[in-house]
Amino acid sequence: MSGEDVAKIKEAINSLDRGSKLVLKYFVQNRSVGELLALRELRGLYRIKDPARILARLTEMGLLERAPGCYNIPKKVLKALKEGA
Repeated sequence: MSGEDVAKIKEAINSLDRGSKLVLKYFVQNRSVGELLALRELRGLYRIKDPARILARLTEMGLLERAPGCYNIPKKVLKALKEGA
């Protein structure tokens, strides 16, 4: 992954609001989570009012990936976070 890619990911992460950062932190801890479980836990444990909207936004930004029935955090995002995003 190039330095430019890391810089773009860091910039995207720094632009997130508090709720989006909580959701991203949830996926850093859990890596891959079923869609229904993620929605339930984000509402119940993290008190996120509209997790589906945030998940969609993070997916559009490339900070999460959506697979059939689940969400995953890409390795490139984890790498950028390790490098100090």
